Amino acid sequence: MRTKLLLFFTLFSVLCSYVLLAEQNQQLSVSGIVTDRLNDPLPGVTIQIKGTGQGTVTDIDGKYNIVVPSGNAILVFSFIGYQTQEISVGQRQSIDVVLNEATTELEEMVVVGYGQQKKESVVAALSTISAVGLRQTPASNLGIALAGRLPGLTVLQRSGVPGGEAMDFYIRGRSTVNGQAPLTLVDGVERDFQALDPREVETITVLKDASATAVYGVRGANGVIIVTTRRGKATSKPVIDITTEQSWQTPTRLPKMVSAYDYALLRNQVETQNNRQPIYDEYALEHYRLGDSPELYPVRNFVNEFIRDYSPMQRVNVNVNGGSEKMRYFTTVGYLHQEGIFKTEKFKEYDYDPQSKANRVNFRSNFDIDLNDNLAMFLNVSGYMQKKNDPVVVPHNAGYLNDVNGYSIVIGSLLQTPNNYHNDITPDGEVLTNSLKGGNINNVPYGMLNRTGFRNTQTTQVTATLGVEQKLDFITKGLSVKVIASYDAFSSNQQVRERTFQLYEAIKDPDNPESVKYQPTGTNPNSTLSDAQYQNSNNLFNIDASLNYARTLGKHNVTGMLLFNRYQRVVNIELPYNYIGLVGRATYGYDNRYLGEINFGYNGSEQFAPGHKMGFFPSFSLGWVLSEEEFMENSSDWLTFLKLRASYGQVGNDNMNGSRFAFLTLWEGSHESQIGNNKLAWEKANKYNIGLETRFLNNFDFDVDVFYEKRNNILIPATGLIPTGMFGTGGVNVSGIIPKVNAGIIENKGFELTGTYQKSINRDIRLDIRANSAFNRNKVIYLSEVFLPEDYAYRLRSTGFRLGQNFGYETAGFFNTEQDILDWYDQSGVGATPKLGDLKYKDKNGDGIIDEKDMVPIGDPEVPEWTFGLGFNFQYKNFDFSMMWQGAAARSYYLTGQKIWETYNFNEWHKEAWSQERYDNGQKISYPRLEPGSNASKVRADFWYTNGNYLRLKNLEVGYTFPAKISKVINASLIRFYVNGLNLLTFDNYPVKYQDPEQNNELLYPVFKTYNMGINISF
Repeated sequence: MRTKLLLFFTLFSVLCSYVLLAEQNQQLSVSGIVTDRLNDPLPGVTIQIKGTGQGTVTDIDGKYNIVVPSGNAILVFSFIGYQTQEISVGQRQSIDVVLNEATTELEEMVVVGYGQQKKESVVAALSTISAVGLRQTPASNLGIALAGRLPGLTVLQRSGVPGGEAMDFYIRGRSTVNGQAPLTLVDGVERDFQALDPREVETITVLKDASATAVYGVRGANGVIIVTTRRGKATSKPVIDITTEQSWQTPTRLPKMVSAYDYALLRNQVETQNNRQPIYDEYALEHYRLGDSPELYPVRNFVNEFIRDYSPMQRVNVNVNGGSEKMRYFTTVGYLHQEGIFKTEKFKEYDYDPQSKANRVNFRSNFDIDLNDNLAMFLNVSGYMQKKNDPVVVPHNAGYLNDVNGYSIVIGSLLQTPNNYHNDITPDGEVLTNSLKGGNINNVPYGMLNRTGFRNTQTTQVTATLGVEQKLDFITKGLSVKVIASYDAFSSNQQVRERTFQLYEAIKDPDNPESVKYQPTGTNPNSTLSDAQYQNSNNLFNIDASLNYARTLGKHNVTGMLLFNRYQRVVNIELPYNYIGLVGRATYGYDNRYLGEINFGYNGSEQFAPGHKMGFFPSFSLGWVLSEEEFMENSSDWLTFLKLRASYGQVGNDNMNGSRFAFLTLWEGSHESQIGNNKLAWEKANKYNIGLETRFLNNFDFDVDVFYEKRNNILIPATGLIPTGMFGTGGVNVSGIIPKVNAGIIENKGFELTGTYQKSINRDIRLDIRANSAFNRNKVIYLSEVFLPEDYAYRLRSTGFRLGQNFGYETAGFFNTEQDILDWYDQSGVGATPKLGDLKYKDKNGDGIIDEKDMVPIGDPEVPEWTFGLGFNFQYKNFDFSMMWQGAAARSYYLTGQKIWETYNFNEWHKEAWSQERYDNGQKISYPRLEPGSNASKVRADFWYTNGNYLRLKNLEVGYTFPAKISKVINASLIRFYVNGLNLLTFDNYPVKYQDPEQNNELLYPVFKTYNMGINISF
């Protein structure tokens, strides 16, 4: 029996071995390359063995290798945006595949208000970009990367505070004196997008005309920015993407204050030309020149000593996407660390670190689930957590517990303090100052940065959006219903640990003039750390419920949408901000040639009185695709697409610069503190747009839009309509509370141009060039302005001019001799009797006297009329190169404040100030006579208005993708190393380069130039 069993197992083993050997002999190793129709390799293409879960993806060179069980296997090649192909293996071991695009560019879906449309059928004025280009900009704020990339969108970075950058956005310029900020949406919900990680963003779309924004009704007049985040794609295995970056940031510009020795010389110059004794004698001047006695004669450079040459920034992002046809996911986590520019020291006595730094973690998970063939849902959960540390700067004053106010004091102190005034600390570690600072004795850079304590701000935002869509084909094909509910929770908690510090002054020791003595000054003691807490919260609830219809019947394409929207935001314990509305859209297309669309928004706001809360905002647009007409067939070999479109509509704006409930009359005791107007309503923007879109010669695109907007019903104070005085508003408790009325009228017009060129020269070389430019000019028609008397050179200062038009004096050089002063007009009306070296002003009204009646328009407004961008991308084999130029024109900047004027200190420009010696010697004079404080030259005049045009190299990047054989060492599908930079070069016409041209205040935190290196690995 045992012999039979042994024989059986022997035969069974031999049979199994034979079967396994036969199967191994049938397995095939198949390799090849996947390219597109231009012969460019396609990395990341999924190759699956049909009917199994086995598969692989192509590497960066489009190559793949897969083992199939037999020649009967079928390989499925799939890639987003391309047609899926199925290929039988047979006995082939090499299979090269060419994938064709599933959709052309014009068939791509673009984001519109509350939905998506095919690009070829869009008749609204909008611009869209992929976020891929934004990832080339090493900035902590996503908004910085948008500058110059979208026509009609003006982006100005005002401040570079870590974790608190200040940005201004304008869509098609300015059209109102009230809130001009566009509505910003993330995945269709009103949210701030600036803290998003660029690698969680898919596209950014700017909606500009009424056809695009009417659906937002009372909030759409200023345009809309829509950010769409990335979503998962069905893949054979999860795709893991890891990016890490290291950056070094440095201010684009800093003021150049004079040395300790030069300050003493210039200060003496001021005294002597005013017939006073010099402050600094030859003995002191020599010590400042030599720097050999720093205790009594300090030689400093406050700007350079307290501002770091480079501040580090690190960013890490990990994202995973994948899933099946039924469930897809995208999830990402990003980390950002950024340090500030100011040099600080840990204060050992209380063991705290005042260094400015921010740490932020972003997270997002987007899920799409097809519950069945007719029911789908999605869930988005995202947010960020940020911890930010800063010095207190001004203790026990809540008004300075924010970045703008706090750091402006520090910057002001660095500019105000001459480099020969004082050192930082005594030998015992006490803070030094100088009594020459007068009322600013406490503004000591070292003390404000290191001895006032710290403020730690923790910010958290969590957003959640749940959506469900049910097809209603059982009622009629193409009908569906969709419900989206969103809830956002934002909170900010600030812990403030603050203290005051005792100040000391270094003086000569009366008993030994060659030594120094330190004596206390000021009124603040060295106090202990006290504690304060501040909280802020913000919660949002939003719900959209829509009925949608989309159907193609032969040559007819019809879509429709009816949507109900409810929005509520609660800020701290304030009354909620509420919006409610009904939105509708209907589109019609015939034979892809004739397009029509109607949109409307019927919504309202609690901003206005009962009976005036709701409004109706319609828009109408038409499109004609001429390239589809028979008479254009002869042009089809070079002109592939030509579309004309036009739109008109009315949109509203209820952004009243933060003021609420202006329709109410408020009282303080027996006095009115606000005179209400219960007939107030929103601004009405009547918008017209004509557009042309072209695609020609296979590689060229050119689009143009021309627009006109007339904004009326603008809410303005009725200063020109309501009398003041005894029988007017003179009896109210507070001046300036004249009720506001909907009376302002402003028009705005301009055009936008966009051109692109894309060419794959061969499989190794690809070239992309993108250029855009936009121009807009506004004009004030009516702002309730009162005419000035007839003897004014210009009787109106706003009506008929552009918003922000500057008025001042025209100059005619300097007073170089006493005879010049005697022969010139009487300038005492300017505010001071002129002296030698002061500016001359022209008599514009002919009365022989220089005063405010002679003011005329000077320069341009600060917000530019022209914006433009030029992007260039070049790829050669594994190397890639890109750069982005951005600029603005037709703008002016008012040179004023502590970086420019000699109010407290002197800068390098002041060395060329007028003096008798320089005039007699024929030396260059480019600045008026020096006179700290106010004088006849420090008034608004064309001398102080500089051309604000600028051109900058916004972004430059060079990258290298390692060959597949290197990537495979770590089982990666892609390894790419790159270096890039932000704001690398800036060209402008400023007479002195003390401030970044995008900034509009001399005390704002500097804007950064950034150098960055990074590596991206995909698995």
